[in-house]
Amino acid sequence: MKQIILTSLDMAARISVLVLALVLAAFIAVAGARTAHAASLKPDVVLEQGVLTVGHIFDNAGRNAAYILGPGPDAGETLTLNASSLLRIAMALDLDWRPASPTDKITVTRAATIIPTSDIESALEEKLGEQGLTGNFSAYINGTSHDIILPVDQAATVEIDEMRYDPRTSTFTATVYAPSREKSTVKLPVSGQVRQMVSVPVLKTALRNGDLIGMNDLDFIEMYVKDIGSDVITDTEKLINMTPRRVAIAGQPVRAMDIQRPELVSRGKNVTIIFKTGPMMLTATGRALQNGANGDLVRVTNLASNIQVDAVVTGSQEVTVTE
Repeated sequence: MKQIILTSLDMAARISVLVLALVLAAFIAVAGARTAHAASLKPDVVLEQGVLTVGHIFDNAGRNAAYILGPGPDAGETLTLNASSLLRIAMALDLDWRPASPTDKITVTRAATIIPTSDIESALEEKLGEQGLTGNFSAYINGTSHDIILPVDQAATVEIDEMRYDPRTSTFTATVYAPSREKSTVKLPVSGQVRQMVSVPVLKTALRNGDLIGMNDLDFIEMYVKDIGSDVITDTEKLINMTPRRVAIAGQPVRAMDIQRPELVSRGKNVTIIFKTGPMMLTATGRALQNGANGDLVRVTNLASNIQVDAVVTGSQEVTVTE
């Protein structure tokens, strides 16, 4: 909700009042006020002050340039004068101007200082921190946009006061003053939620099965605790040296079911079988009957003896049998 402590006349009504004032002014204007050169319509105008003059709208308005037509639009708002309204103004002040087409118009925008909602929420977070709230959190104001619009000559600053935080519900209320409490143009009561945030690792680029995940592959995003599923991985150690089961998409939280330990032994492929008995170690060639990652127990066939044994995967296409 924008709060603007300025004149808030309806635009259509404002134009009507403006034109009426001009018609009345025509009767008291100095006769023969026609300019030496033909007046021309200016491009759209950004108004720095609170009143709208003829010189804001027309070039070569002569002695009429300083004539005040009425109050300008509110800060950050616009006022559009169409061809009909412009013609009435020109005729009332005896300006040598006529619209070139019925679509002629000019838009007058009042310059403003705009404080976006995100800046207000940052100030609320700082105030909550001053009151002792710790951890990684974000403040969210209830509702949609709460941008504050101030006159252009005022600073884009806010001051937070009357902060009340309820840890049971993680909600707050406060009053926002802009540009300051002492010299406030806007006083905005707000309420909202405090959300505890967690840094969640995500992949910088998409990876496929067989690609090993390293620290250089990871980025981090901030997520609301309540939005994180129970199977989402938040510990980077659980991602390092893992591989996607299929394809892992960049920028999205990784679930436990999306990754697996990299396959070191493939079914049907030859493997080196290491037999360890005390200090003695023998090797033989075998064939894996199962896929396996590091530490998995797989079934293999010794090709020399054609005997099947259970072995632990200890390396790429390598298994170990210990007695």
